[in-house]
Amino acid sequence: MENELYINIEASAEIILLRPLDLFVRNLVQQLPGFSNAEDVVDNVELAFNEAFTNVSRHAYKSNQKGPVRIEIFVRQNHLEIRLEDYGESFDPDAIAEPDFQNLGEGGLGIWFMRHFMDDWIYKSEAGGKNILRLIKKIPVNETALAINQP
Repeated sequence: MENELYINIEASAEIILLRPLDLFVRNLVQQLPGFSNAEDVVDNVELAFNEAFTNVSRHAYKSNQKGPVRIEIFVRQNHLEIRLEDYGESFDPDAIAEPDFQNLGEGGLGIWFMRHFMDDWIYKSEAGGKNILRLIKKIPVNETALAINQP
């Protein structure tokens, strides 16, 4: 289909890669016509990605030996999807309690950010140990004339 974009990045889940990947995602989202004048949406998508990658690095691969993470980005006419795949430890997202905003400590808000800043948040663990997290953000309908091939 015309005006779609697909990006595939395979890397180690090393936390040192967070900032360059984070900047890549932010710069990409800023260039999408539906988000170019919505800095708050760009911030939210960047933060959701940041938290997702951090969780893979810190929780899926708890040891110092970090495994692979595959980051796929799909830009379609009506939505942006960022998919992270890893082979680390899985978890049950329903077992994660809502944060206690009266007594916030360090950490513990990542899943809450992903759920609240994205239009859809889907996590599943497949046979063979693959974990897949999909972060989906709708592109405003009146802005869907993607100009991906234009400078």
